[in-house]
Amino acid sequence: MPICRLNRTILSLKGEDVAGFLNGLITNSLQNDLTFAALLTPQGKIIADFFVHRIGNSFVLETPEKFGEILALRLKMYKLRAKIDIEDVSDIYDVYALWHGQGDVGVDDPRTPALGQRWLTEAGRLSPEHSPEDYDLHRLALGVPDSTWDFGTEQMFPADANMDLLSGVDYKKGCFIGQEVVSRMHRKTTVRKRMRAVKLSGTAQKTAMAGDTLTAGGRTVGTLNHVRNGMGIALVRLDRLATVIDDILVKDAKVEILEPNYEPQS
Repeated sequence: MPICRLNRTILSLKGEDVAGFLNGLITNSLQNDLTFAALLTPQGKIIADFFVHRIGNSFVLETPEKFGEILALRLKMYKLRAKIDIEDVSDIYDVYALWHGQGDVGVDDPRTPALGQRWLTEAGRLSPEHSPEDYDLHRLALGVPDSTWDFGTEQMFPADANMDLLSGVDYKKGCFIGQEVVSRMHRKTTVRKRMRAVKLSGTAQKTAMAGDTLTAGGRTVGTLNHVRNGMGIALVRLDRLATVIDDILVKDAKVEILEPNYEPQS
């Protein structure tokens, strides 16, 4: 079973009503041992996405390293005088991803079972042979966006990154920062943009890179966000994709945009 250590910033949150504090901020409800969620701007864009591990009456958040500092600062800003301790414990814990296997180690990834398990454990416990790049290829094959590679802070709405399809947003939970915007988008509009897996062919397998434009019939259909070994993730205009007749190209090479088939968690 492949296993790799992920490059994550890990934050510990302890204190009185820490669950209530988080529930008032983040996009999801804390009903399970592992929750996928995000902290948004008031305008509804993702500041940082993360996983929340419940450990007794406290919580551990793990987020891509590039979001670690900004997430910690925002949480400390929002806690005001609440009796909550926020501590960077990245030197105490490691986060591992496991996939293509059976076992009782870790917790099923809440986004989709096909991703495998995530395991929060003491630092230095394992020296796995697989790398984050191997895991990247695994999730690309499933068409699952991952902010580690695909986008930065305050660039995407949750629906752009498919968070609403990957158990990352609870529209019924009550208030959270940015809720008014994302709830209105959910209720009243058709999602115009989403991330989709892209299969490259021809010269694009070696030359395509993040930022390249996907076109069809001379019209822009989307933009590549990340590429690895002939696969990628693109932010695609769904309204334009629906009317495409010509081949979709990047740098004059044909590409295939794959529809996701996420299996929901039971």
